[in-house]
Amino acid sequence: MRAPSWMLGKGLLLPGLVLSAALAGCQTDQQGVMVNASALARAYRENVEKRPSREQLDRIIEGLPAAQLTDLGVMYEREGNLDRAAWAYQQAIRRDLRYAPAYVNLGNVLRSQHQTEAALLRYRQALSADPRSFDGANNFADLCASEGVHLDEAIARLEPMLDSAGPHRCYGLDTLGWLHHLRGDDARAVAVLESALAEAPADDPALLSAINAHLAEARSR
Repeated sequence: MRAPSWMLGKGLLLPGLVLSAALAGCQTDQQGVMVNASALARAYRENVEKRPSREQLDRIIEGLPAAQLTDLGVMYEREGNLDRAAWAYQQAIRRDLRYAPAYVNLGNVLRSQHQTEAALLRYRQALSADPRSFDGANNFADLCASEGVHLDEAIARLEPMLDSAGPHRCYGLDTLGWLHHLRGDDARAVAVLESALAEAPADDPALLSAINAHLAEARSR
């Protein structure tokens, strides 16, 4: 199963100011978005007599670090604004060509827009930027499984990542089990999917549903 785009962690919650104009309509969660508060506050004071234009805001945002731009992209993605999400991830990549999460999240947006080959390219780029990127390997493998392409490559990229996947390991096990099923090895598929089911958190119904559906299919053949 594909891991979703991820925010990075606790940051600063800005009340109003320039960020509110930049993110009109966006909602955040408890963790918030990591932003450079000083830079945004200075920019706001410079434009205090007028509301900044979209172009002004984009120039301010482009100066943020890659991690903060990626968090911003997640916010856009959560509100369904995929074009702005892609823009934020692209800005993050321009800021840091080695920042793997931006490639992964951009791949997720492209997949949502049914641009399969472009998404696969971004996942591969994530793995080139960081060969330890579990999300890059898992989401590449999940898209390959969905499209029935590059199955051997997908298994080869994903399987070595599982021991260091941390809390996301159950996503990878589900993906790997389904790949083995697609390749016709249902005995191995069932074993991997049973491990995924045992490790999946009880409060993730979407993941549990996906694993159970895959397990039922692998057992039925």
